[in-house]
Amino acid sequence: MDSSTGERENVTTGARLPVGVTRYRYRRAVDDVPELLRGCWRRSWIRHADGSVDDTSLVVWLQLPSLMVDVRLAAAQPDLMRRGSLEACSLDDLHRLAASESSSGYTTCTPIVAGADGVRRATAEWFTRGHGVAFQPVSAYPEPGLLEWHEDGTVMVERAPSGAYTEEWHLLPGSRDPLLHRLLDDGRHWYRTGDVAVLVRDRPQPVPRAARLDELVAELGDDRQAIGALVDCEFSVVERR
Repeated sequence: MDSSTGERENVTTGARLPVGVTRYRYRRAVDDVPELLRGCWRRSWIRHADGSVDDTSLVVWLQLPSLMVDVRLAAAQPDLMRRGSLEACSLDDLHRLAASESSSGYTTCTPIVAGADGVRRATAEWFTRGHGVAFQPVSAYPEPGLLEWHEDGTVMVERAPSGAYTEEWHLLPGSRDPLLHRLLDDGRHWYRTGDVAVLVRDRPQPVPRAARLDELVAELGDDRQAIGALVDCEFSVVERR
């Protein structure tokens, strides 16, 4: 679900920057995405190519007219609410955090076309590196998404062209208004769709190279400080009830 490259472009000088460096500004896509795609989508399940299904992870995708943020919390994710800080996490907590998958950036989408079967279809692409924050230096699914809307448009199915996965998404009621994004004074980014908001903060230190975090963490052994620096990236979700 990410068509980005592994480097960031300094939009002031045009120089290439290491993955993780935060000297960039968010760039708006040329065209806004269709209104049907906007709002907060909560994933019901994902089916992988091997037939395995995950229907327990918490996954939310906030889609603004152009900007997006996608937060994925596995069911096995450690509950860090009582830890207070990364320093209070165990080494096992840090290793499990390294398996997280969240990102922000912007979305492009083709016009929606209704087929003879009545299903509306479009193809979306997501751009993160150089345009937002990526928890993982390398995306698990670096390809576009084939989207289908069924019935009243509140259920969406996303498929990978390669067949790597199929996901079913459900639109949260009332999440298409307001659609907001703010850059805070401390450099964090705040997104809101309806009653759901996400706060995003990039890691202060760049990752050493473009690789999955679990691979990088495995190379560090029990170096808590170095591992902590790799996972020191925030995607916080809150929902008003």
